[in-house]
Amino acid sequence: MSELAHGLLLQDQGRLKEAEACYFSVLSREPENDFVHGRLALCQLSQEGKKREALDSIEKAIRLRPEDSFYHAIRSLILSDLRRGKEALAAADRAVGLDPENAFALVSKAAAYCSMDRWSDAEEWSRKALAADSDHAMAANMLTHSLRMQGRKDEHAAAVEQVLAADPEDSLAHVNAGWSALQSGDHRKAETHFREALRLDPDSEMAREGLIESFRARSAFYRLYLSYCFFMQRFTGAKQWGIIIGIYLVYQVLRQWLETVNPLLGGGFVLLWLAIVMWVWLAPGVGNFLLLVDRSARLALKRGERWQGLTVGLGLLLGTAGAALGFALGFDPALLAGFGLIASAVPASMTFGNDSARGRLFFGGITAFIYLVTALVFVSESVRHPAVELLPTTLAFGAIAILGAILCTWLGNVRSLRQGIES
Repeated sequence: MSELAHGLLLQDQGRLKEAEACYFSVLSREPENDFVHGRLALCQLSQEGKKREALDSIEKAIRLRPEDSFYHAIRSLILSDLRRGKEALAAADRAVGLDPENAFALVSKAAAYCSMDRWSDAEEWSRKALAADSDHAMAANMLTHSLRMQGRKDEHAAAVEQVLAADPEDSLAHVNAGWSALQSGDHRKAETHFREALRLDPDSEMAREGLIESFRARSAFYRLYLSYCFFMQRFTGAKQWGIIIGIYLVYQVLRQWLETVNPLLGGGFVLLWLAIVMWVWLAPGVGNFLLLVDRSARLALKRGERWQGLTVGLGLLLGTAGAALGFALGFDPALLAGFGLIASAVPASMTFGNDSARGRLFFGGITAFIYLVTALVFVSESVRHPAVELLPTTLAFGAIAILGAILCTWLGNVRSLRQGIES
């Protein structure tokens, strides 16, 4: 068996690192072999952290054979995974232009639209790919995904059943079925599908993430959060911002009206609003914290997700305990420290497990600042206790820390601070 044939066999078996080594060995002797560059790109695309290398490989293949539609389609898929939607769409257009009837080229355009959250366009091009090749598994799975993201539950469920019937050994089909079950509120069925997806493809990150979501969804608290996410996913980034700003404006109008009726009603409404905002951002961290106490479920968590669970869960528990104890004993330093730890849970939830390096740095900086302020306030006010008034620096730094936590609830919606350019 030739080295190239061996590499192809290894790639088909999912032994990607070994296949990659074979391809590099072939290229050391045949650097102008566009086919090997193309296969190498596909191999790297399926490995975590190698998408930029995959882009470099496919661009070498394109330079050697620029009129090959397949290579442009692969380039489009890589760019989609890198969240470079406009470039991905341009590459897909090039692929379709070279071969308008090629299902792979057509589905690469659907994937480009998915990366831009343009779900109706993704559906349209998935259907075109299926019209060109009714058995194209990637197109069928892309169609089910786009239907789910548009909230069309019945059509999505029918599409999932069709895909599973066509190939019950398709890992991606089980991932889609799992998300369908989660969206319908059946976390047990979702867990079954995600486990099956991992059995078929142990390296599937989508299946692992889905399994974690199904574990978290054992909590009714977290299922409410998922419902919110499923609703927001139906819209593009600009529309999501419009919804958020619209809700905030309605909140401001209602708050002002309630204050004219009764100041207590206005204050209660503010507390309700803050609770909802906190719930939206803290739900994933609380979910991870609950998984940490589950002996089997915690094995699915990555390091960042474990840290998110610890910082959010312990921040809320210790903060609530400290605030309650301080209030009960009239010990203001403990009360203030408790509030500080509760506030720290918000940026901490956006720091650990965040795919964006800039986001980790920004939110991590705010988290560290709140920890530092909390410690300084506790020590300085403990030394002065019982004092009639708080130190001006305590008030100033406390206000800055609280404003920082509130700011995070807005900046957490900025995608560049939550999504990495490469995974």
